[in-house]
Amino acid sequence: MSRKILSLDIQDSGIAAVLVENSLKGNWVETRPFVTYLEIDREAEGEADPVSDALKKSVEGISLPGVEVIVSLPPRLVSYRNLQVPFKDPKKIRQVLPFELEPTLPYPVEDLIIDSQVISQGEKTDILVGFVLKAGLLKILDALKSLGIEPRMAAPAGLSSALCLAKYLEIPEDLIVISADQNYATVFALASGRVHMARSFYAREPDPRLKAKKLSDAVIQVMGAFEAAFASPFEPVRVLVSGEGVDPCLNDDIKRVLEIPVTRLDLLKDIDLNIKINPEIQYDPDLCNTAVGLAAVDILGLPVINFYGSRSIIKKYWEEYRNDFIRTGVIAAFVFVAVLFNVLLEAHFLQKEVQQLNQQIVVLFQSTFPDTAKIIDPLQQMRARVQEERQKGAFSGEMENEMSNIDILNEISSRIPADQDVEITNFVRGDDSLLVTGNTDSFNTVDDIKVRLSQAEGLKNITINSANLEKATNRIQFKLKIDLSKKTL
Repeated sequence: MSRKILSLDIQDSGIAAVLVENSLKGNWVETRPFVTYLEIDREAEGEADPVSDALKKSVEGISLPGVEVIVSLPPRLVSYRNLQVPFKDPKKIRQVLPFELEPTLPYPVEDLIIDSQVISQGEKTDILVGFVLKAGLLKILDALKSLGIEPRMAAPAGLSSALCLAKYLEIPEDLIVISADQNYATVFALASGRVHMARSFYAREPDPRLKAKKLSDAVIQVMGAFEAAFASPFEPVRVLVSGEGVDPCLNDDIKRVLEIPVTRLDLLKDIDLNIKINPEIQYDPDLCNTAVGLAAVDILGLPVINFYGSRSIIKKYWEEYRNDFIRTGVIAAFVFVAVLFNVLLEAHFLQKEVQQLNQQIVVLFQSTFPDTAKIIDPLQQMRARVQEERQKGAFSGEMENEMSNIDILNEISSRIPADQDVEITNFVRGDDSLLVTGNTDSFNTVDDIKVRLSQAEGLKNITINSANLEKATNRIQFKLKIDLSKKTL
């Protein structure tokens, strides 16, 4: 999806315009002829506003519906101040700006439109403030509205170019940028990749040498103000000049006064803005730098002082409620991490519990079936072994032709007289035999038990495995092995 941006640089002597097509494939610039106010036929136009007439001529041949229009205001309308406030919230900064500025203003604060951009934030926030007289801005807006144009942005001339240089120079360095028309000039101080200071001056002077001197004095004034405001040295390595009010011979004159290299600014060549221009199109950087910079700032989303309109609803809400969004995001992230940690913790303990249960199953299986060498799935293996033992008749109570455990115990109990001192302590049954362990008062009693049990039905081959006197209790500990016979059907 593509969009078209018409960037209008309204200067003191005329209007420069560029039409930029912005798409995913890139940005292409189409320049428009520079329209001077002197070109307007005064006799034909009567007392019409020259700005309105020049605007009308600048947009001739452009289908305005669907085109986003942004404008820059001439330096004579815009003034700047540097302020420091003890908070970071954009809403609070906007609220205090009129009160902070009022003591330094030559106009009633009610007659001004004020905006700002952040320079740096620490314990305090340094901001660059711009303000414009409402009357001057409304005159330009009325001229635009007479053509059916509602601009989305009205920014100071030259500031957009300075912002692009500060942001996209490969090596951030201290710079001075001068943007000048025939009557006024704005000097920008760039340091650490940011525009720190801007000041507008009256610079009309027919003699180029005197004009160079006036601009050099303005640069020296800005350098001094920078060091006073930020308590740090400011040593620009070069001066970049731009604008239709810069005579070609000014470079050498300014260089001689300031003893700093001076070069002409060509925004499309000096930095990579991802904006291309057809080489066959006539392009004058001095006339188009501000308009191109304004379009670049809009496309790239750089924060800039804006006296009218809204660049983007999303950007506007982001700038206004950024702290709330960040705070909400941090809380949401914390809740998400807490929930995730709780889930992982529960999963860990559940896994640990499962492992403990599996270990208990293995232990039970090994104790029940010690002859099983390899255990892979203890639960399934135990089920299989239990079924196998059932089929083999390990639990004899389930087979009709074998004596049940309760019948064997009843037979043993009935064969031993009640007056004999005998205690059965263990009873272990196998497939076809059983082992009876107990204790009694004498060896004769053990022999008597053997004889009596040999007469019992289903019991045969009774053998005394052991019979020993336990000194601690003075009793005979014995073990009898008994073979089992099938029931008679």
